[in-house]
Amino acid sequence: MSEFTPEPPVQPGAAVPPELPGGPTPPFGSNGLPPAGPNPPRRNGWKIAFIVVAIVLGLALIGAVAWGVLAATKAPAPAPTVTVTATATASPSPTPTATPTPTPTNAASTACTADQLSITLGQAEGTAGSSVVPLVFTNTGTTGCTLQGYPQIAFVGDDNGTQLGAAAVPDENSAVASLELAPGGAAQALLQIATASNFPNCSVQTANGFRVFPPNASGAIFVPTTAYDACTNTSDALLRVGAVTTVP
Repeated sequence: MSEFTPEPPVQPGAAVPPELPGGPTPPFGSNGLPPAGPNPPRRNGWKIAFIVVAIVLGLALIGAVAWGVLAATKAPAPAPTVTVTATATASPSPTPTATPTPTPTNAASTACTADQLSITLGQAEGTAGSSVVPLVFTNTGTTGCTLQGYPQIAFVGDDNGTQLGAAAVPDENSAVASLELAPGGAAQALLQIATASNFPNCSVQTANGFRVFPPNASGAIFVPTTAYDACTNTSDALLRVGAVTTVP
């Protein structure tokens, strides 16, 4: 390093060198160059870059670890709840079966009784050795009722209602149907009457009429007629009756 030599004092009247803009004129050496100063420090750029990269990598590692911890501790979403509602199935109602009716009727809930009915004899038709007579049942009550099956019939006489001979047997060749009789409605059963004189062991007696029990009824109805003979003995069956049916 060269020594700094102070300049000699300026003599009075001597010209003073002008100052450079921005401050006093720096001193110059003997070679006309500014004196040399201390060497500038060397740059450490690659060290700084390495430090920055290390910091970035460290932050990334810390972030990854923190994300993994959060993901591991996060509660799983609850499973959806499924509600099952049981629906009762209604059983189908049975379809009622329609029954034939002789006339338009109101619904009947009970069997016809003797108090609700009147019985008359229809027009008889003769056959070989017997006659066929319709027994006509008429509902004389104020409510509907039902007739189904075979009536019970027997001759009566002696002017006191005594049964003469055997009761009528059912004609199983006739169809059985349930008939609903509205007030004023009618049905019939065909009664076959054999000729008493055709039976050699018959004790013939003229009857006073018939005692008739309507189907499924306990009370009896007296039907007067003296047109037919009965057998007083029960070994000869003169009467055969069919099931109630519609009036033609």
